Amino acid sequence: MAQGGKLEPYTYTPRPLGPQDVEVAIGHCAICGTDNAFGIPQKYPVVVGHEIVGRVTDLGADVHDLKKGDTVCGLHFKGRDAYCTQMVLTSRHQYSDGSPTRGGFASAIRVQAKHATRVPAQLDPAEAAALVCAGVTVYVPLVRFQVKPGDQVGVIGIGGLGHPALQFARALGADVTAFTSKDSKRDKCIRLDAHRVVNINDADQVQGAANSIDFMLVASNSPHLDWNQLATFMAMHGKIVVVAAPEVPISYRLSFFIMKDIQINTSLVGSISEIQQTLEFAAQHDIHPIIERLDMKDCNEGLQRMREGKARYRVVLSN
Repeated sequence: MAQGGKLEPYTYTPRPLGPQDVEVAIGHCAICGTDNAFGIPQKYPVVVGHEIVGRVTDLGADVHDLKKGDTVCGLHFKGRDAYCTQMVLTSRHQYSDGSPTRGGFASAIRVQAKHATRVPAQLDPAEAAALVCAGVTVYVPLVRFQVKPGDQVGVIGIGGLGHPALQFARALGADVTAFTSKDSKRDKCIRLDAHRVVNINDADQVQGAANSIDFMLVASNSPHLDWNQLATFMAMHGKIVVVAAPEVPISYRLSFFIMKDIQINTSLVGSISEIQQTLEFAAQHDIHPIIERLDMKDCNEGLQRMREGKARYRVVLSN
């Protein structure tokens, strides 16, 4: 990617394969909203893409837990999890030796073996690519905040993040409500395992959902989200976890949250071990993200569909 945002063919020489590295032939890479974050300070050209699934084609001398032919997903993290102050991202960052990281809109990638997570055989590799970031982002807070059978869970924002969240919450035994501004998504939400759907623009439906939600996952980055309305949906001592954020400040009456002892929390992706847990849980519970498949050469078309909000619900590029 050159400065300006359009993707163009680019050839680079990767850093030498280290003793603890693997080389992965990229089969699939999903498009994430952060691939469009051109405001991040960076040196151009960059190779974006971090939701990567592929096949191991080469190994360093000290790699013993993987073998050639293994299907893996690869993310660059230096440290324990997404909050590490020494984190190294898949693209737009650099290694300790100063060489830049390159992402998954490519034919191959080299990563440290400890950051190459096995993909369960039951998962479609293209669907797994869509779960590596989006799936992890929604599954981890559900587990971290101990959502259990019988809990009333709400998901607002039924898009790239929200649609797998409905499936994960249902698989954990929760009673799941999808909150959406569009009646057109009602049938889709039910097919995605929501028990019920609430249109946030329908006064009667909003009133009927008051004080009902124990745990709300905010998967919408809409600047028009009404946070005061969100508080009305929450039960006493409810928890809100935000995994998508608008690019503008939000405002709300804090008293609405204080009077009901509502906690507002945030969550960012997950650790390497949590990525593995997410993929295994998805395989065990037959969870399938809804994806659009495009050839890698059509990456600009995929990015444009994502920017315009037309993707349903994750674009996956394939070599």
